[in-house]
Amino acid sequence: MNRVVRIALLLLLGLAAILIWQKPASAPTPAKVRLAVPTQPAAGEDQKMRSSELWRVVTRRVVSKAAIYELTRQLKSMGLEPITIRHQEAVTMHAFDDAQLYKTHKEAWFASKIWRDHGIEISIIEAQKDTFLIGLGRFHQENYALGMQKRLNRVDKKFRYQQRTVPIPTWRFTFPPMQKADAEKLWQKLNNSGVMMPVQIPETQFQKLYGDGT
Repeated sequence: MNRVVRIALLLLLGLAAILIWQKPASAPTPAKVRLAVPTQPAAGEDQKMRSSELWRVVTRRVVSKAAIYELTRQLKSMGLEPITIRHQEAVTMHAFDDAQLYKTHKEAWFASKIWRDHGIEISIIEAQKDTFLIGLGRFHQENYALGMQKRLNRVDKKFRYQQRTVPIPTWRFTFPPMQKADAEKLWQKLNNSGVMMPVQIPETQFQKLYGDGT
């Protein structure tokens, strides 16, 4: 009996020794940590993002050299250095003519006396062969056209009025692109002048409209 017990104890000790010296199981491999790193924009995209934050102030359109000179003078007197925008635009032309057609230049000239006596600057226009008309004015700004209409209404003679859309060279003034707050300050300064009629537009929109005209 003792012999059996001794054998059993030896077996248990041998099993314990095997368990003690067995290589421990590897710990589970930890999951990789993934961080969301912001992607750097490409050079062109970065420039586009910066441009979208910038604004332009643009003055009203002018169509005569005299108006260009006058606005330039006013802007410089305000301590500003404007950038000229040259552009081709389709504008509405307001045309006033004597209502009657004439067969000769001489006949039209004599007929224009009544207009000239009222201080209206006229031009004799050959509309087609043996047909002449008396031009009473061409205007690209509605306020000037309304003023001329009032003058013509004081003359006891009929006239014609037409609107036409024509492409003409135009000029505006702008300034370097700036932050929105600075653009608002400049807009207010120009608006207070009463003649600049400024607008604010994003730099991206400005480039689409006038990028090739500065």
